[in-house]
Amino acid sequence: MERTRQWFQGLWLYPAIGFALFTASACNSSPASSGSRQTGTAAASDNSGTHIDVMCIGDRINNPPEPFHYSYKYADASGSADKEADITPQSMDITIQDKSGSHKYHGIRSDEASWSRAVVDLSGLNLTAMSSRLDSLNGTSAIVQQGPEAMNGYSATRYAIDTNGANASDKNKFETFFGKGSFEKGTVWMGNDGCGVKLVLEEGIWQANGGVKQVHYEMAMIKK
Repeated sequence: MERTRQWFQGLWLYPAIGFALFTASACNSSPASSGSRQTGTAAASDNSGTHIDVMCIGDRINNPPEPFHYSYKYADASGSADKEADITPQSMDITIQDKSGSHKYHGIRSDEASWSRAVVDLSGLNLTAMSSRLDSLNGTSAIVQQGPEAMNGYSATRYAIDTNGANASDKNKFETFFGKGSFEKGTVWMGNDGCGVKLVLEEGIWQANGGVKQVHYEMAMIKK
């Protein structure tokens, strides 16, 4: 089981060197001053303590502390994916619809090979890269805390994400590492345990031809 966990974390938590460098530089950047910008109704007064984490959902899937429903949606110009799973500490029932078709899978925790396949079904490099990009924004003016808001059966705090609304220094750092025109914009609800319980995100990914690929993500943990 330990081998399964380490391998899964390699898929889910695989940050590139650029992500690590950006995170280090972001920690030294100055937060936006009070009143300098607003996202929704919240002013970005001091974001030095803001922290969001959706990578931790990977550990919840591999080591479920309680029953929950997991959903993941991805869409870009070339296609889409929709993953739904009912997860308990003992089993997973997964349904996946993507451009390869539709399939269902039942994973059993007591069978390492079965559990490993279920975990792999719910992971993916697109998700890993997105999670790492969001992690690089922690402590910057691109994230604004908007206050407590219950979500999906969990006590949570809502955060707005907007790299285009960040201060000039933070926006420049983001585009330096991820390319001109790249952006992250959305909302995440962080549970009291420090793990995201819902994410809705629009992402712009710089392309080598100079264009920007636009991607839509939705992720959710729903308490059962």
